[in-house]
Amino acid sequence: MNYFHSVESAEAQLVDPKALKPGVWAMTQEMIRRYQAIKGPGEPPPHASMGFNNTWILLNDVVPRAIRKYGGIDSEALRRAALDTEIPVGGTMQGYGVKFYPPGHPLAGQNERAFPVITQYVNGRGRIVWPKEMQIADPVLPFPKDQ
Repeated sequence: MNYFHSVESAEAQLVDPKALKPGVWAMTQEMIRRYQAIKGPGEPPPHASMGFNNTWILLNDVVPRAIRKYGGIDSEALRRAALDTEIPVGGTMQGYGVKFYPPGHPLAGQNERAFPVITQYVNGRGRIVWPKEMQIADPVLPFPKDQ
């Protein structure tokens, strides 16, 4: 899911920069600036921001811990380091956090801090209405008859 329309206009974003942890919005703006320097004006496609975000977590959180704590970057060291990841909600560009369910759990390996968002379009503008941590507008219920 892509939330970024331009570096200059935080108001146009679906994810409110205030819902993100310190430094995440600045990182997002830098990613957009670099993307636009190569591709030109316009918003990055969703998979560009998702790919950047997930690679950022791997290279800045998991790999350093694998080397420091588990002695390298083989698959076992990376797996163990990933299981140690603790990023709070609001700590990623898409707003979710990162903490993996441990081995033995029915959802082992899945991110317990990932969540879907509900976007409601009113008057042609999409706004996140759930979850509360990422909400930038109250849901309009019942749905307007003209929508």
